[in-house]
Amino acid sequence: MFRKERFARMDTFPLCSLCQMQFTLKGPAPYLLPCLHAVCETCVTSAAGGVISCTCQRKVNLTDTTLQKDAIREKEVFYLTVKHRPTVLLCTHEDDGNQAMCWCQDCAEFLCEYCQNTHSSFKATKMHSVHTLLEMEPSQIDGHPFCSIHKFYPLDRFDKDCKTLLCDRCMREDHASHDVEDLTVIASASKQQIEHHSQAMSLLQTRQQSQIERIGKDIEVTETTCNTLKKTIRQTFDSLRDQLDQKEKECISDIAGRSKQIKSNLQDLQGRFNDNQMRGSGASDYIRKTLMYASKSDMVALDKVLRDETKSCIDSVPPNYETPILALNMNKLDDLKDKISTIDNISKLGSASEDGACRGHGAVHAGDTNRNQDRREVACLQKDVQQVTKNANSGDTVKSDGAPVTYHLLETTAMDQAPVILQCIHVQYDYSAFNLDYVNVTKEEDLVNRRPDTRLPRQGRLKTYRGTCSTNPLPRTGYPQYWEMIARLSLKRTLRGTRSVLETGICRRDVLDKIELVGGQNHSYSLTISQCPTHGGICRNIWKKRKHVLHLPVALGDIQGSTTLHYGVVYDDSRKKIAFVDVNENKVMVTLDNVDSSQPLWPMFGVYNPDDVNVKMTLVVGHGIYMTQEKKLMITHALQAEQPHSP
Repeated sequence: MFRKERFARMDTFPLCSLCQMQFTLKGPAPYLLPCLHAVCETCVTSAAGGVISCTCQRKVNLTDTTLQKDAIREKEVFYLTVKHRPTVLLCTHEDDGNQAMCWCQDCAEFLCEYCQNTHSSFKATKMHSVHTLLEMEPSQIDGHPFCSIHKFYPLDRFDKDCKTLLCDRCMREDHASHDVEDLTVIASASKQQIEHHSQAMSLLQTRQQSQIERIGKDIEVTETTCNTLKKTIRQTFDSLRDQLDQKEKECISDIAGRSKQIKSNLQDLQGRFNDNQMRGSGASDYIRKTLMYASKSDMVALDKVLRDETKSCIDSVPPNYETPILALNMNKLDDLKDKISTIDNISKLGSASEDGACRGHGAVHAGDTNRNQDRREVACLQKDVQQVTKNANSGDTVKSDGAPVTYHLLETTAMDQAPVILQCIHVQYDYSAFNLDYVNVTKEEDLVNRRPDTRLPRQGRLKTYRGTCSTNPLPRTGYPQYWEMIARLSLKRTLRGTRSVLETGICRRDVLDKIELVGGQNHSYSLTISQCPTHGGICRNIWKKRKHVLHLPVALGDIQGSTTLHYGVVYDDSRKKIAFVDVNENKVMVTLDNVDSSQPLWPMFGVYNPDDVNVKMTLVVGHGIYMTQEKKLMITHALQAEQPHSP
């Protein structure tokens, strides 16, 4: 039992990343690599060719990089030795070989029982901070460092020019003209930065874990779907056994092969996320230890290397992936009884963003003599089967780009046109882009017209536009895409002038941050809600590029009351159309043609005027959209419209 406990305690000691030897209190010193792993002094001095290859596959050229001693792991080893191997600690005060019983933080020495009594009786040392080994905490390891030039003068200053610690005499003598700051101030600033690194890594770890879990679920869903589809194939082909035996085997084999391919691709991607997760875990662990063990000087010394590794971890995250879809046509199986000899398979390996089906195809007749025409028609039929395979069941939810997408079938009024598949995509606010000076995205994922209470990094954020955009541009899927937003307005007083309240629409990313409002900018298509002097209230304004297209009043409640606005946006990349829908009034406000999609378009969202009104904008996307038959018909009419609607 004692041996098991002893080995368990030894397992807690950190290891050299190269030789895997444990660091010990009196062994080779640990050195810190840029990846935040540690190597022992022996491995550093014996590195072949001056190059160290870490276990994380990163190489360090010692001729270009100067390694610093890993003060954090040295203190970790010190603390672990005190807690788990106290019997190896001897008195350092008199070097008498006695067992150490306590630690003097001011003298930085181990004391035996005799020396402790003597230490406590001397006037010069009786007020020192002395801690028993059993009660020691990480914060009690560091003492008060003194200047090596001026003894008994503490190092409590930091020279920003020389990047070194100073005592009071050093500051007044050799460094009198330098930019010197109190060490406590410098260390406090470094600690804040390191805490930001910790928050960034924590957020990264959460996102990584979410991606890993999502991939795992996709693998399970793929396996379940594969089994279900194989069962469906068997049941359908039972009634056509004589004619369809061979096709049944081919379809089952195809489904199994495509399923294997999907799972293989997802497992490879999962492995990449796992590798990044492990790397991030190591960095997060080291940052946590830094916050636990680091002294002020350590904070200053480690600020840059921790910042670089944090940025490196974030930048190395694999991009969002597009989830493949394994599906089987259900509605066309009856038709396939007559056409089975011309269709190779009814299964499809694809993704939710794949181009849609061939539209306007003719029927395939058994008596056709023109083989080329037959092949073209069969190809169109196969694509149509694949489209219906993915989307035909109204309200079916699959995943695209790692996010759920809900499909709805829109019936067209023309007899010769195929049904239209509507995608309710998963639009999200870009939390890392919103303008910190004017808006905030709350924990409930609402966009509000007030500044955030917490301090957030400003790099990469919008500076002028008072809002944010989506996390990704609109995918070019060939299908119409639809999302909604609900804005809750609470008026504080009568609105003044022509102030805006909110804005939504789409635009190119390069015009988003030019002014406070995107409406009126080139390459933009937006709905703006603003105060209107003409109508004496709030109005809806539709903008196409730089032109004002529509001006409609909005009926609001009492000035001091609350009002809810509910709008939908339909974007059809294949038809080059965008339509704005008033969900409350159940009508299309306007349809805009000739949308320029030569470059990616981004959904954008703005909220304004905090002095007069509180605005909370909520996105309604994917499966959360309540899709009625009336709404489907309204969207169908919007997509078929050739000119902007009149109010």
